[in-house]
Amino acid sequence: MDIVISAASSEPIYEQIYRQISRQILSGRIEPGTQLPTIRSIASELRISVIPVKRAWEELDRDGFIKTIPGKGTFSAEISPEKISEIKNDKAEILVRRFCTEAKESGISAEEMISLIQKLY
Repeated sequence: MDIVISAASSEPIYEQIYRQISRQILSGRIEPGTQLPTIRSIASELRISVIPVKRAWEELDRDGFIKTIPGKGTFSAEISPEKISEIKNDKAEILVRRFCTEAKESGISAEEMISLIQKLY
């Protein structure tokens, strides 16, 4: 499990952790049922307070990415392929909406946006 925290980022630390862990689960880099390190060990490894790690864990649990079993630990959840596809599509839509808004505000036409996407993809 890889987590890289950027102090220069405007994104809060707990969101950086949430985003990175959820992506690793969705991509299969963290397989279903994998036991995750403790909150304290992650905080120690990243040299941060346990508070942002705890908040990220709470949100990952709430969103169904992880499951905590009292006395046993925290594990990556089994997520159906349909749910993974839905989550990925939702995230892609958010990114595309943001891109379209920025492009429109910059005076870039739809054709130019499509051309740019095709070139980069």
